[in-house]
Amino acid sequence: MLKRLLLIGLVLVLMAASASAATTLMWNEVCDETYGATVGAYAFVEKLNELSGGTMSIDLYINGMLGGEDLSMKSLQDGTLDIFRGNASSLVNYGAEEIAATGLPYLFKNMEDFEQMAVSPLGQELLNSVDPEKCHFVAIAWLVEGPRYYFMTNKAYESLGKPDSFTLDMCKKLTFRVPGLGILGDMTKALGGHPIEIPYNELKLSLQSENIDAAENGIIPYISMGFSEVAPYLIQDAHTFGCGVLLVSASTWETLTDEQKGWMLEAGKVASDACYEYNVRQEKAFFEELESKGVKLLPVSDIEKWQEACQPIYDMQTENIRKLVERIRSKDY
Repeated sequence: MLKRLLLIGLVLVLMAASASAATTLMWNEVCDETYGATVGAYAFVEKLNELSGGTMSIDLYINGMLGGEDLSMKSLQDGTLDIFRGNASSLVNYGAEEIAATGLPYLFKNMEDFEQMAVSPLGQELLNSVDPEKCHFVAIAWLVEGPRYYFMTNKAYESLGKPDSFTLDMCKKLTFRVPGLGILGDMTKALGGHPIEIPYNELKLSLQSENIDAAENGIIPYISMGFSEVAPYLIQDAHTFGCGVLLVSASTWETLTDEQKGWMLEAGKVASDACYEYNVRQEKAFFEELESKGVKLLPVSDIEKWQEACQPIYDMQTENIRKLVERIRSKDY
């Protein structure tokens, strides 16, 4: 009888220890379930649960349920949010200059070009360059997206005389929403446009009400988030690859054991693969859908002028960033 009681007691102690060891993290994603980063997030959740034997789980909130990019980044830094998919281009606003340089204009040719860099030693160097003491978050994986394009409303299109192509001088007449006012804001200014910061979950309504003339994003959210319905003119400039970066709050990361960190990093690789593979398929499919969606493509007839206009952005970079840009351009990964 005594042995049985001792055995029951031991089981209860082990169960209590197991329960206390369970870790649940909170992740906010500003996009919906059709977005590549969200697909990657779900893959991360599943893999982490598998690797940890169910001792680590994720409460995943999508559609910006916990706020837009700016609020999410601040919450990540102050430790009230555990995980967020940040935009590489915007991370310069939060102390991560080197990784943000990947969002500089006209640096990559296509999604495959960016993925090649992301999986290389340089890609890992850039993730490691995010200083948790300075930024208050760590970067554990890339969530590679396709090129970003500008798109504009009917009102803006008509104000430009209903052109069949788009030229640099037209930018001067338009107000553009950009995510944060980092590299994308600087680029829009360099092109002559007028950038304005609007929360992502308010973007469609702002375009629909024509409070702004244009915005920019990748082709997948352009269709899946319904932006094509309210801004059906796509400018084919492919200005940047503001790819996603999987970020974890530094205060959260510090509480994890080395084993748990290893699980997170492995799950991050699974998320990266799922995101990239999904985006490759979706980008091809979505471009084939554009005509049926009523979207008019506007080719850029003077792209060299756009590239020249952005040269001052490169000139103002530190020597370290300029060397990094040269490595990327020469594919010295």
